[in-house]
Amino acid sequence: MAYNVLKGNVAGSVDQHADQEIDGVKVFKNTISASVFYDTDAQSPCATIKDVAITRIEGAARNSILTYNGGTTATANFSLVYDKNTLFTEKLVAKEIAGSGTKLINLPANKFINPINAEYINHGKGLTGVRGQIQAAIGAGLKFEDQSITPDLSVVGALNIKDEKIIVDPTRTDNLISSGQTLSDDDLIIVADVSKRKTNSVTVSQLYENYIDNKIAKPSGNKNEIQFKDRRKFSSSPKFTYDAAKSLLTNEGTLNTLNATVENSLTCNGAIYQNIKSISDVSVYEIGNLDHTVLVDTYKNSVTVKLPPAINNKGRVIVIKKANTDKYNIKSNIIKVESDGELIEQKEHITIKMNYSMRTLQSDGNSWWIVGTNGT
Repeated sequence: MAYNVLKGNVAGSVDQHADQEIDGVKVFKNTISASVFYDTDAQSPCATIKDVAITRIEGAARNSILTYNGGTTATANFSLVYDKNTLFTEKLVAKEIAGSGTKLINLPANKFINPINAEYINHGKGLTGVRGQIQAAIGAGLKFEDQSITPDLSVVGALNIKDEKIIVDPTRTDNLISSGQTLSDDDLIIVADVSKRKTNSVTVSQLYENYIDNKIAKPSGNKNEIQFKDRRKFSSSPKFTYDAAKSLLTNEGTLNTLNATVENSLTCNGAIYQNIKSISDVSVYEIGNLDHTVLVDTYKNSVTVKLPPAINNKGRVIVIKKANTDKYNIKSNIIKVESDGELIEQKEHITIKMNYSMRTLQSDGNSWWIVGTNGT
């Protein structure tokens, strides 16, 4: 070491090879230079500015990790801190992380490049890990088929699959009656409540008492009164009854019928009304289904009266009377009575000649017979 003496006396000179002690305060007003400085306490040369990598640190965050800025400056980052074996940072980008990730949270699954082993995923109930993959934990009512999960439906469980939907299928149930059992009041019926858009159940007794019984038309009136259908219910009349104990049908009103058969006897305690019709200005007249007495006017011409088939009218009585409007012409035109292919009194036809003459005919199912006559 050498001094650059500006003024005063020099007691001696100092060089790098001599061991010397210099006392007193020395003030260097200009630059000093030396090849090396030596720390006698550390027993080693002192570092100079050319040996120091960082000369300035920006920031002052405690426990922060320094990042190099270039040159001889660095930054103490407040968001990159290492404290008590723990590294704190807001964002980490790395090609590979070694060690345990048990405390990692909020990891987006779609950001992983490769699949994650099932044993490292908290999959919860209903799922299970099989050979590193997650799959559904198949339990009662489910089955794994063709790489998909499907319901395991019973053959007689009333459920079926149609168009990839579960439906209620009554054909997949046992018949209740065929097994020897019948319905009881407490049996349940499934009902779709349309107003509430839900499915409910109802017992057989509740269904009958609260719905079916209110819809059934109930009998009206008193005992033995015959019921007849009204618009929405049954009606009856005390004048129309049937006594089953006496086998007695009583009708205090009017009976109007196209056909009536009496197997035993008919007793009439009142008047009997039978249909009567007048015919004129025709040459041929066919007896109709409702005809009983026919008055035929032959004033202008003769009239042929055709009887209905005897085979279809067994027991029927028909009365034919000649009633001319010209009462003074006794021998007016005739009435010819015939039945196609059948006989009348063993004849093909009969005639009524005189005015006001009458014939009563009845069928035995094969032919017509004259059972009453008046005039010729």
